[in-house]
Amino acid sequence: MSTETRYPPLPSSWADAMAALAGTAGTERFPGALRQILGQCCSFDSMIVSRYDGALPPVSLYQDLDELQAAITVEFYASGPYLLDPLYQACRNGCAPGAYRLLDLAPEAFYRSEYYRAFYRKINISDEIGVLVQDGPERWFIVSLARFARQQRFEAADTDRLNAVFKVITAAVRRQWGQAESAVQGGTQDGWEDRMQTFGAGVLSPREQEVVQLILQGHSTPSAAAYLGIAEGTVKVHRHHAYSKLGISSQAELFSMATRHLAAG
Repeated sequence: MSTETRYPPLPSSWADAMAALAGTAGTERFPGALRQILGQCCSFDSMIVSRYDGALPPVSLYQDLDELQAAITVEFYASGPYLLDPLYQACRNGCAPGAYRLLDLAPEAFYRSEYYRAFYRKINISDEIGVLVQDGPERWFIVSLARFARQQRFEAADTDRLNAVFKVITAAVRRQWGQAESAVQGGTQDGWEDRMQTFGAGVLSPREQEVVQLILQGHSTPSAAAYLGIAEGTVKVHRHHAYSKLGISSQAELFSMATRHLAAG
C-alpha cells in the first residue's frame, strides 16, 4: 500500500494564481499575488509576513491591517511578545518548515499562558496558521494567516492544502525577500534557547529555572509537573520561591521581566 501523502485537491483557479505570482516577482505587487495564491488554499481575513533574523526583533515585510490593528499586532508584538510566540519558538527550536495551525505548536495551556493574556487576546483573532519558511540557519520568514474573532477555526485540511504547495511558496518568498548572506547583520545572536536558559541564572535554582521557563511557554501546573516528572504541589512551591527571588508576584510581571531579558541579549 502506498504511503504517499494525499492532499485535498486545489481549485481550478490555481493555475491563474500561479501565473500572477510569477509575473509579480520582484515588484511591489508580489504580496498581493501571494495573498491571492494562499487564498486559493484556505480562506483567511489577514496576512502578515515577517522576517526573523536570529533573536533580533522581527521585521514586518507586509501586512494588510488598519492602523490601529497594525500598532498592536505588528509594533507591540515586535517590542517583546514575539519571543514567546509559539510560531517563533517553533522556528528557534528546529521545527521543520511548513504550514502549521497555531494550536498544533502551542502548549496545551496556551489559553492560560501569559503570552495569550498579555498579547494574543488583544489582537481580536480566533485562529492563526503560520507558514514557516527557512532562509538560512538563523533566518526565517513567517507568513501569518489569521481569521478574525467569531470566525470558524482553521481545519487540518487548510494546512494540508498549504503544505501541498509549500515548495512553491518557499521559492517565491525566498526570491522576493531572501538574502544571500548567512550571517545576521550586526553580529551573531545567541539562540533563543541559550538566552532563555540564562534567565534567572545566579538567582534561581536549576529546578526553579525549569519551572519558570515552562510557565513562560504556557504550560499549566499539571502539564509542567508531567513534563518534569514531579508533583503538582512541588511545581507550585518552586514557582512561589522563584517569584519571591525575582521580586515579582504575578505571571504578568514574569512575562515583562523575561521579555526584557531576552530582548537585551
